[in-house]
Amino acid sequence: MQAMTRNVVCVRGDDSLQVARDLMREWEIRHLPVVENRRLHGVISDRDLLPYLTSGGASSAKILVREAMSRRVITCSPADSISHIAGLMIANKIDCIPVVEDDKELVGLITSMDLVDLLREREILDVSRVIPWGYRVQAPEVGYSGPS
Repeated sequence: MQAMTRNVVCVRGDDSLQVARDLMREWEIRHLPVVENRRLHGVISDRDLLPYLTSGGASSAKILVREAMSRRVITCSPADSISHIAGLMIANKIDCIPVVEDDKELVGLITSMDLVDLLREREILDVSRVIPWGYRVQAPEVGYSGPS
């Protein structure tokens, strides 16, 4: 699979959130698979870190990754098509999908940016082509307080 990141930066469940945040900053990434013995146990994203880093509560050095990670992780196999993986991301409103073998062994990671980069590299889209969608902005009424 061409779009897959094969050299994946990972953390362990017993690493601190500070370690996760430092790795994300150093590698300029937004998602870290949580692995033990090469097996996937969860994913922690920059969004998962936000409540712990902005709450003013306990230090991120004291909170463990396993406390903040997402345990319900949508995965794919190396044999899955790009179209299937993109569909999983859209349906589940997620930006990364770990690639695992049958025994949950992590073999790679696909992010939404990997897919966008694949489009750019492969020149699948004609750059002179206009986006084929109509637009209609749905602006809220003055005094709108949300859905009823």
